[in-house]
Amino acid sequence: MTTDTLPTIDWMAADFQTDIERAAAAIAPFQEKGGPGFVRSQRGIEVVNYDTAVALTRDPRFSLAMPHKLKIIGITEGAAARSALNFLFSREGVDHVRARKACAPWFTASGAEKLRAQTRQWVGEWLDAAAGKEDDFEFLGEISNRLPSTLFCAIIGAPVSDAPFIQHMSEEMMLLTAPPMPGNAERIEAAAGKTEAYLLGEAEKRRSNPGEDLLSHLVKVQQEGTIDDNDILAVVFNALVGSTDTTSAQICLSLQSLAAHPDQWELLKNDPSLAPKAVMELLRYNPGAWSVQRSPYETLEYEGLEIKPEDTLFPCVFAANNDESVFPDPRRLDITRDQPASPLNFGMGRHGCLGRMITLMEQEEVLVAVTQKWSNLTVLESNFTGQMFALAPHAFRVSFSVAQ
Repeated sequence: MTTDTLPTIDWMAADFQTDIERAAAAIAPFQEKGGPGFVRSQRGIEVVNYDTAVALTRDPRFSLAMPHKLKIIGITEGAAARSALNFLFSREGVDHVRARKACAPWFTASGAEKLRAQTRQWVGEWLDAAAGKEDDFEFLGEISNRLPSTLFCAIIGAPVSDAPFIQHMSEEMMLLTAPPMPGNAERIEAAAGKTEAYLLGEAEKRRSNPGEDLLSHLVKVQQEGTIDDNDILAVVFNALVGSTDTTSAQICLSLQSLAAHPDQWELLKNDPSLAPKAVMELLRYNPGAWSVQRSPYETLEYEGLEIKPEDTLFPCVFAANNDESVFPDPRRLDITRDQPASPLNFGMGRHGCLGRMITLMEQEEVLVAVTQKWSNLTVLESNFTGQMFALAPHAFRVSFSVAQ
């Protein structure tokens, strides 16, 4: 089997650019049970079966293909190339293990719980401030963009007044995951330089005034002689681009799904303890990340297909999460569902999302607060770009009724 013999799709077709419902339906015919689940598109090889996608993301013979991604965007040097190739999820071997080992004690379930009370307070205050805006509330700017960037400031020990800067830098850096567009390389380069300088400056402050935050933890490890500034940047830069826009998009998408399924809204409203299950089901049902990226280090045969280093494979999160052989009746939203397998949203293996417990906590707090404070929700405007890559929210306006 070669790439030329694979079935093909047009990932720019309306089915793949409209919404998750149409995209999942369009890819379903290629998810034959027991088959490899490979489909060819203009951008590379789409991996649409859950089992193959999971195995591929775990396979150490494949990288995240960052050099290839940068080349497509037009980034070959400078702060953007330096930062992107240094991200924790771009690293391999001893460099990856060293940095991940240094930060792992901080990214724990108990660590996420320490942030829950503050998160709950912020969300509650911001929702209360929405009084009088029931007919038209700009949820994206007031809540879903605001929370991850504000929480990131707390994570690194920075003043919360830095949150707008963090949000903007994250938006610019997330262009790395967007479809290539003219001008993106220059925007990413500018953001990378500013963000790198900012993070190194914050790390320097922690050396003289340490706290309980992530940067203070990493600075302490550095003083023990096991990591350096590049390792600190690898972790914290990665946490920035992996925790802000992605969480913001997912919060909006999850609320959009709940608004379209009032029975599920009522279930969560009546039983807030369902929040952890609800978050995982909503991640599966309507994911913000539609695909990830992999390339082999050397030519090899994979599931009967010859793959070369210049080939790019896209394990499709939206497809894997809707694979009926793994998730029965996948287009039925059920927040009481016991997931038979982990949705692919957070990746798998050595590059699995380190901060997943924090973003899960954030999403739980938003969903519980909204369903407790509001009796209903209507989406007035929902605008996302980046289908087949990572969705970027540009507008999410809602109307609501305050719970009595």
